[in-house]
Amino acid sequence: MRQIFNKLNVLAFYDNSHDNSLEILNDFKANCALGTDIDILINSESRSKSALKTENIAFARNALLKHIKEYFHDYEYFMMLDTNEYACIGDINLNTLENAMTNNSEWDAISFDRAAGYYDLWALSFDPYIYSFFHFNQDWQLVLEKMRTSFTNLLADYRKNKPAALIPVYSAYNGFALYKTNKFLNCAYNTNIQLDLFPAELLQKQMELINSPRSNRTNDDCEHRAFHLEAIRKNGAKIMVSTQFLFAKCIDPPKNMRGAA
Repeated sequence: MRQIFNKLNVLAFYDNSHDNSLEILNDFKANCALGTDIDILINSESRSKSALKTENIAFARNALLKHIKEYFHDYEYFMMLDTNEYACIGDINLNTLENAMTNNSEWDAISFDRAAGYYDLWALSFDPYIYSFFHFNQDWQLVLEKMRTSFTNLLADYRKNKPAALIPVYSAYNGFALYKTNKFLNCAYNTNIQLDLFPAELLQKQMELINSPRSNRTNDDCEHRAFHLEAIRKNGAKIMVSTQFLFAKCIDPPKNMRGAA
């Protein structure tokens, strides 16, 4: 990435896990390329971990945002990157990233499609699927399949008819996203559903489409959705998905991960 960005700082958050994550992080820091600064943030709070994975992830992401606010608020961009075994593996396609930076006036947040198929449907909100497929009085798998079909068709349409265009959405992540700092630093990751952030007409449209009201449950949503919707509400942020593949090597995710089926 040094061909594109003048300076890189890597931030990692460690939340007292029971594996060798901290050892891996320290080894990575010791052996990283010269000139790359790495900050390992170790959770020093006495909070008990939540039983909900999404709440723990949101806590970690917000800790990273706080660190960016304190030390890197003058940086024009920041990235969020998942270090899992399927989303962000292999070499980064620098041409894809360069194309995104060349067209940076078109987006405030940009994420990318994936060669093995778009997998992160839980973090995704687009017209008319604005709301979490887990939060309706309907079999979530039926809602998911309708959503998957709609977005697959949308990706295919853009590739065929608008190959250079970005897809406007309300939320998207897919394992990696690039953000304009000034559009997102006053926002937070949150797993609680805040109805006032959702366009009412789109939520009504989705409920009519799937023939189901939303459920009364308002916790345990994907942490990315509130983050992106808040940036839209506060800062008019433009959230975009590129149909290009960012990572050269991709494999299929486990079937229970974030909307994969």
